[in-house]
Amino acid sequence: MTANEREMKSVVRAGVLSVAIPVMAFALAFASANLLWLDYVHVLLGAIWTGVDVFLGLIFAFVIRTLDPVTRKNVALRILPMTLFFIPAASFLTPAAGYILAVNEGIFSFSSPVIDSILIVGILLFCMGFATIVPYSWLILKEMSKETVSSKKVSECLAMISHGALAQMFLQVAIISLMAYMVVYP
Repeated sequence: MTANEREMKSVVRAGVLSVAIPVMAFALAFASANLLWLDYVHVLLGAIWTGVDVFLGLIFAFVIRTLDPVTRKNVALRILPMTLFFIPAASFLTPAAGYILAVNEGIFSFSSPVIDSILIVGILLFCMGFATIVPYSWLILKEMSKETVSSKKVSECLAMISHGALAQMFLQVAIISLMAYMVVYP
């Protein structure tokens, strides 16, 4: 087994774990019909996802520019489980848990302008992740599996991931603000 193959297996292993834990927590909360547990899954998963986007969008963009090509390649490999596996899982599970909670609490209604706004921003958020973060993560994975890795291509992909995460972060803050509005002004 080559070094590239070992690295790719490591990425996939970490990625599967970063998906399995939130999926199991969501599934157990849903199966148990425990709304408090589902609320924890929704809030904690959303907070972690937002934290990842804050890191990638605000901090990572400035740090990655200063790294040499070898370090940049290593960082890209270590960040792939988060961008390729965790973020897509969080983008499904967080709103799914939120929807179930909203329905169970009787606050989900298409006639509510706040709910409609959350849905619109949520769709934009979902599309942003699947238009930038996921495809550019796949491009990095594809590039890393090559015998000779282009540092320039990896850097460009990391920059696009960072831009996508920054956009997601602003959309997540908008959704969090709308949800807080619903709680304070029912």
